[in-house]
Amino acid sequence: MKKKKVLVYDSQHCFSRFLKYEFKKDFAFEVYKNFKKFDNIIEHYAIMLFVIHSDKELYDLLRIYQRGTPLIVCTFSKEIKSKLEMIDDLFLLDLSKVKSEMRSELKFFLHNVTF
Repeated sequence: MKKKKVLVYDSQHCFSRFLKYEFKKDFAFEVYKNFKKFDNIIEHYAIMLFVIHSDKELYDLLRIYQRGTPLIVCTFSKEIKSKLEMIDDLFLLDLSKVKSEMRSELKFFLHNVTF
């Protein structure tokens, strides 16, 4: 069975390590630290996961939003999270949760959206 490709934007590369460890059996993760590499490649992925650490990264997310690929947005910032809660068609993951909760939520979302 071919693994589904997941694009991960994580400028600090911390959450992407968790993803690769937890879900490597089912998904092929490609991690980007630099937003400039996203031109014309998004269509090749089953899902995108965007880790937001700052307002600048929130702006980067808005530049690619609505391209038709399912999107998971993760953040530690309560302010950014409250801004994103108003958007209906994205999955918002709170990184302040314990690892087991994040793992369960991600597993549910990844498998229900991509299969």
